[in-house]
Amino acid sequence: MRLTMKGLESTGPTLEEAVEWRTPIWAPAVASALERASVLVPDHARVLEIGYNSGLMSCYMAAHYGWRITGYDIRGSARERASHNAKRFGLERRCEFRTCSPQETFAMTGPYDAVFIKSVLYHIAEREVYRRWLDWLHGVVRKDGVVIAVENGKGGAIDRFYRGIVKKSRWADFLLFDAWTEKELGLRFRSVDIEYFGRLSQFFTRIPAVCKGVQSLEKRLWAPGAGNCFVASIVAQK
Repeated sequence: MRLTMKGLESTGPTLEEAVEWRTPIWAPAVASALERASVLVPDHARVLEIGYNSGLMSCYMAAHYGWRITGYDIRGSARERASHNAKRFGLERRCEFRTCSPQETFAMTGPYDAVFIKSVLYHIAEREVYRRWLDWLHGVVRKDGVVIAVENGKGGAIDRFYRGIVKKSRWADFLLFDAWTEKELGLRFRSVDIEYFGRLSQFFTRIPAVCKGVQSLEKRLWAPGAGNCFVASIVAQK
């Protein structure tokens, strides 16, 4: 047992386990978003997670904040894995995992106290589709509800070269977070609080100590922003 941030005792995965990959950058970004959102989200909140994958992030939020999580993913295999993880941590009563097709997502209604998404919106290539997602996110939370989004940023010139030319990622030219997406959020939510993580430090995530040092230099000398970050940590209140 361990004492959670909301005063509840429960076991659960660590943040690094929940984030799963490139933790030296993603873990601080997720932690920042959750901490900033937690003061706006009530105890025992009803929270929706889209794209839960392993379910470990849902388990983390349930254990550390006492939130009741309903998750949706498009894969049945993800549901099996997530349900297993929730049972492993004794959180099956606070985490419910479901499946849906991509088209069914927009049919979901709330109101939820909060919605959590991580690395979901970067799959979108068209602005109108992106706007539709933002409209849906705005509509599915209650008044004063919160959207917690931790999303891939567009990055600077080096990032774009690496993704597009070296890795040949199919999403290199998609709508990763930038000044345009930041503006679109501001048009829909009354309060948008964003922190930016990573520039060159993203290339050192396999060496955590080096990555942390580069991040420290970035913050002092070359701080990431909307147009060049690796990860955007977003808390938007309706």
